[in-house]
Amino acid sequence: MASAGLIALQGSAVRGVTSACGSSSSGFLDTRSCASHNLALLGKTPIAGAKSARNVRRGLKVRAEDDGAWQDPITTGISKTVEAARNVVKTVRPAVQTDPKNLEHGTPYPIQQQGFPGDEYKMDPRPDYGRDSYKGHNRLQDKIAIVTGGDSGIGRAVALAYAREGAHLVIPYLNEHEDAKEIKEVIEQEGRDCTLIPGDLSKEEQCQKVIDDTLEKYGRIDILVNNASFQGKHVNHLEEITRDRLEFAFDTNIIAMFRLATLAYPHMRPGSSIINTTSIVAYQPIPGILDYVCTKGAIVSFTKGLAEMLMVQKGIRVNAVAPGPIWTPITVESFTEPMVAGFGGPQTPTERAAQPKELAPIYVLLASEEASFMNGCVYGVTGGLPIN
Repeated sequence: MASAGLIALQGSAVRGVTSACGSSSSGFLDTRSCASHNLALLGKTPIAGAKSARNVRRGLKVRAEDDGAWQDPITTGISKTVEAARNVVKTVRPAVQTDPKNLEHGTPYPIQQQGFPGDEYKMDPRPDYGRDSYKGHNRLQDKIAIVTGGDSGIGRAVALAYAREGAHLVIPYLNEHEDAKEIKEVIEQEGRDCTLIPGDLSKEEQCQKVIDDTLEKYGRIDILVNNASFQGKHVNHLEEITRDRLEFAFDTNIIAMFRLATLAYPHMRPGSSIINTTSIVAYQPIPGILDYVCTKGAIVSFTKGLAEMLMVQKGIRVNAVAPGPIWTPITVESFTEPMVAGFGGPQTPTERAAQPKELAPIYVLLASEEASFMNGCVYGVTGGLPIN
């Protein structure tokens, strides 16, 4: 209470001075304007003001000497103004800041592996998708958003953030029903619709179903996030990447993206947004997942070319996000146990992997009106690993 009272008194003092003297454009007290104000009271020009000030000082000094005290009224007023401002500044609390290296779970992770597709609910620790932390600001109010792979990982964090920003969600996913059911319940608790569409996006008919079901329910598409992907087991020899695995990776990661964009954009209005998930490995390849690496490189080129085409034709923005190491089911379904245990630690300047919630803000920005001049670019969220 004492501090609040002090702040109130100081604020009153400063307001009293600023009402007479004014303030600078930055909001701080302008001592020059205070001096000019005093001169204006004493005379119409600086010279006349100076003469008047000397006369006033002489009169005050004579009277003050009779009382045994003398203070220059102009310099004393300015000094008090500056001192009051300094006292106010001293009461401002320091901003809260945390070392990025210490924000989330660091290595080592518990040894674990899963098959494809991985389940988020089985992971230890479970990825943090922002349920207890993300705060929305109505930036996507009533927009219709398709987020492929929104049942888990980065897609789940994006879906939650979009819901808290006011969007309704359509979530295509493969067959991770427990994860999908959980995020659907969370989104509906936010007062937003969530439509689940299970199925294999490597199949053309499933891509068609996603668009048809969305249009049947909502009549339009405002945001398309192409996020679903397949990353096979890490291998040591090129021949271990079979033809079936190679084709499935391309069908899921880039051809499905091409199909969905082709089917969706005729139903998207100017100002709509397409966001594709690529990866740091498009720029810094990991040889053991070379099929996945190649698809992510293709997504970069696809994004840049599509962005120019759709902006010219329909005013639709297209961008991509390149995540670095993120703690998601892909990690435990693809990498060896030692790689999982040390995941993210020595790989980034931040000395850790990210949590999915740390990706959500860039996806929100790129989908919002605030990104109206952002088109055809790849935005890295890599913990400091360069993309170029």
